[in-house]
Amino acid sequence: MSNLNEDIREIDWQELPKAYFPALTEEPYQTREEEREHYLRFLDLLLVLSVFQNEKAPAEAKNRVGVLFPDAELMRSFEPARAVPFGGIKEVRTIFKTLLKKGSMFPLSKIFLSNLLSPMEILAFLMAYSVSASRKYEKIYAILSQQPGDYVRPTIGLCVDFARFFLIGDENEAAVLFHPDSFLNKVLLVKNESILLGELARPLILRDEVLLFVNDVSDTLGGISRCGTYLSTDSDSFTCHPDKEEELHKLYLSSFLTDEQKVIELCGEAGCGRRFLLGKLGEASGQNVLSVDIQKLLSFSDSFREKLLADICVKVLLEDHLLYLYGIEEKKDLEGDLLYLFSFLQDYLPLIFIGTEKPLSVHMAEKIKGSIYRVDIPQADVPAQKQLWIQACADAGAAFAKDVNLEELVSKYTMNPGRIFSSIAGAVAIPEEFNEEESDQDDILINKATLEDNIRRICAVQFGDNAKRIESPFVWEDLKLDKKSDKLLRLACDRVCYRSRVYGDYGFGKKLPYGRGVAIVFYGPPGTGKTMAAQVLANELGLDIYRIDLSQVSSKYIGETEKNLGVVFDVAKNSNAILFFDEADSLFSKRTQVSSSNDKHANAETSYLLQKIEEYTGVSILATNNLQNFDIAFKRRMTYLIPIGMPDEATRKKMWEAAFPESAPLAANVDFGVLARAVEITGSNIKNAAIAAAYLAAAQERAITMEDIAEALDLECLKVGKMGAKNDIMTAMVRG
Repeated sequence: MSNLNEDIREIDWQELPKAYFPALTEEPYQTREEEREHYLRFLDLLLVLSVFQNEKAPAEAKNRVGVLFPDAELMRSFEPARAVPFGGIKEVRTIFKTLLKKGSMFPLSKIFLSNLLSPMEILAFLMAYSVSASRKYEKIYAILSQQPGDYVRPTIGLCVDFARFFLIGDENEAAVLFHPDSFLNKVLLVKNESILLGELARPLILRDEVLLFVNDVSDTLGGISRCGTYLSTDSDSFTCHPDKEEELHKLYLSSFLTDEQKVIELCGEAGCGRRFLLGKLGEASGQNVLSVDIQKLLSFSDSFREKLLADICVKVLLEDHLLYLYGIEEKKDLEGDLLYLFSFLQDYLPLIFIGTEKPLSVHMAEKIKGSIYRVDIPQADVPAQKQLWIQACADAGAAFAKDVNLEELVSKYTMNPGRIFSSIAGAVAIPEEFNEEESDQDDILINKATLEDNIRRICAVQFGDNAKRIESPFVWEDLKLDKKSDKLLRLACDRVCYRSRVYGDYGFGKKLPYGRGVAIVFYGPPGTGKTMAAQVLANELGLDIYRIDLSQVSSKYIGETEKNLGVVFDVAKNSNAILFFDEADSLFSKRTQVSSSNDKHANAETSYLLQKIEEYTGVSILATNNLQNFDIAFKRRMTYLIPIGMPDEATRKKMWEAAFPESAPLAANVDFGVLARAVEITGSNIKNAAIAAAYLAAAQERAITMEDIAEALDLECLKVGKMGAKNDIMTAMVRG
């Protein structure tokens, strides 16, 4: 304004537009300050014109244009009255259009050229912004609106008054400023719900998030940080789904080719890499990815939630971010809030990314505007998992100890990227045997025990009443099997430990789209050690084992058993757990010819079990007393059928010896050979008899005698209808 002081004294007010912009060109703004100065000068022009156009303006005002704004007393002399028609609309309009054409990547131009504001709304925004640029505008608005006080915000009424100097036709309709769902009112301006103010007196106030953006200090998330964050991705990070990365990038690029609303759904289990893929997309496109937790967002009050939604729109639209929404749960009581959230955002955002663990239902998809494109993210294959373990180790500044076999690791544990990185983060340890001289760098060593403990902790699941985790205290030496059964059980272990080599390195994975799990049947009389065999297998593999409670799973109602089984396998999907169906005869009995609805029902349950076992990538174990209850088709689809039979005499002797701890006080007359020879019993009977004999001796504070064992064994045999065990033992002792 100071440069105009001398020149403008002799210029007629009709020539003011040229005086304010004597050499305006369409050359782009070079700095944010230049952009700001031009738009505020345009506003100054409108303010001066509004004063000069008053028919009661004092004559001396024309010669005092340059000092008009500081001269408050002069401005107060302008009383409201009918405005004189202005003949310079064309010139002012040309200036306004030229300012927009200059454009730039600076804040004001980004807002004004977003195609979300009409010319009238651009003026309203500029007026609202001006009070943050200089306090002089508050004084001017106070005078022009004749409101008490020196600091007054601009109003819709003043905006309408100023618009007449350069807007014509539909552009000069004030109604656009009153629309409650416009981008201006819903996102950029503070909502004013005072019933004491008329529509024209409503103040124009920019929201804090918008002011931060315009003033170029919007490097923080503000309130959005309560439910969102920025995604970051290391450009050198390994991509385990390059095909999905390419698919996502193509969908993103296609969004620029049409005007349709587009929602891109990234579907996969938690930890599968949805955020990583979006981070890579943001990196490739040069954009930040704003990740928002929908459940947290919906937990806030309606008013605060609406404020956050507006802040999100500001970030995404004005700062050119990508928006990713995750944590979507399709619950009936949340459906209305969820749909409102989508409606709010989609009014202004043409592209939204969402993350789901299960695909959106048809019901929900039909209610969301635009087209939904789903990108399914599968489990990482074995080579990818190997690379992820290596990278996770490197990122943590760690290395695997010598006892960690990567080949075995990826064979035993099917892990997605999120779980792999979490396992490494929680498993860093420096064992006592660590020798820096043996390491090429000062890495933290992660040993096998620590790593597997963390893996089991991360993969632990809750089956509710359907299953319970059982401890696995037994080792291979505790299990006394014949050579055939022992070999089969060791083969089953190898089947788990070397899956990565066979399916990955040897290429058999391409031949087996499903059925990569290991299904084992332990069969034999009660008490022979089927449960112990399952526990030894779990201990040997370092996997948790869960016993399925058949009383909770099976149901007399048609379809309920299958439903319960589905829940069990769904929960177990990423657990890397062994599922142990003990005493499975009652549920998975022999399929028969269909002669009744009950037969048909039972066959359906068995078929469903087979289907779920084939889909399960972990280990499934069925224990049965009667293998004949399983038909040929069922047996054929099991990986191993392992007999756990009655122990022979040599095995029984080993069982008797193992039944008594080294610290147990045994009398000199205890002869395990005699016990093994005298009575044919199972390992379970032997264990129970040993404990019962120990109690008999403990009650009398003496060593455990052969007579104690004989008496305890006699009682144990009575449980299974076998009589005379004590006499048999005593007779055998006499015979030697």
